Amino acid sequence: MELSEKTLQHLQDEAYALLCREALQEHLTLIERKKAEIEETRPPFALLARKETVSAFKQSMRTAIEDEAALRQRIVQLDRIDDWVRPLLRNDLDRYLAAESKSYLALLQIAARLDDWEKTFRGLPELLTALARDLRELRTVTLATGGPRTDFTQDLAPLLESVRQVEASGHELALIARAIGALKIFAGAGEVSPPSLATFPGVAWVTQLALLPVAQILAESQQAEKLVRTFLAGDQTQAAARLQAAREACTNSAENALEQYWSQLRAHARQHYVEERDVDEVLEMLRQRYVDATLKGARGSGTVDPFRFER
Repeated sequence: MELSEKTLQHLQDEAYALLCREALQEHLTLIERKKAEIEETRPPFALLARKETVSAFKQSMRTAIEDEAALRQRIVQLDRIDDWVRPLLRNDLDRYLAAESKSYLALLQIAARLDDWEKTFRGLPELLTALARDLRELRTVTLATGGPRTDFTQDLAPLLESVRQVEASGHELALIARAIGALKIFAGAGEVSPPSLATFPGVAWVTQLALLPVAQILAESQQAEKLVRTFLAGDQTQAAARLQAAREACTNSAENALEQYWSQLRAHARQHYVEERDVDEVLEMLRQRYVDATLKGARGSGTVDPFRFER
């Protein structure tokens, strides 16, 4: 797929803006140097100096200050134009790379899966809090009744429901993690992985409790509760931090890929898409294109040869 005409126009405009900025900065450096030279000619005792000398100094300094102010105003105008052009170009290139680069698309998909992982993970503490409560309640019932009864399955019912919900959540997190692992092959993002979580009690573990002696029921349920509460007390915070680190690594990888491609296009645009023009003429052209909503909306969106604007 070729770059769109709109994208090529944005690249050309960015190149013009960059060249204008360099020219203005260079001129500004010369003005600042000139101001320093004029300052060295300031009469040491203005009251005793000749009127013509003082007047010449003030006029020279005034002219230099006005020239500097005019240059800085143009640079401010370029800053405002950059605020228009850069987001437009970034969106253009983001869409282009998502369509043309498997690795870039994979990074975007990983970022989306990490969001899915976070949404599921966000509900886990509430489920684990209920699980910890039901584990403690099971021990209370077991101690009160002296051990498993014929209807012990009724005593296990609340715990079994809590475990099912936690297990379902864990299964969903595992599926998302596997999807991320598959995408990493295309993305080349070795550091991007969701956090690994502890293995919490499952349905199979609960169904075995009815077959155990009282002491073992108490010991295993207490150990399971400790695992859950340890996660709630601090491990979930560490998991959230690892998730954020993975998201940042993914975002940085995608951003670096985009910036690298953008840098190549920028160098090409500067070499082929622009010609020498008056700074004020370019500023007026860019101002009209990016400030005037009518002209901005009138630009076409067809695709063209990426080298169309070459000299």
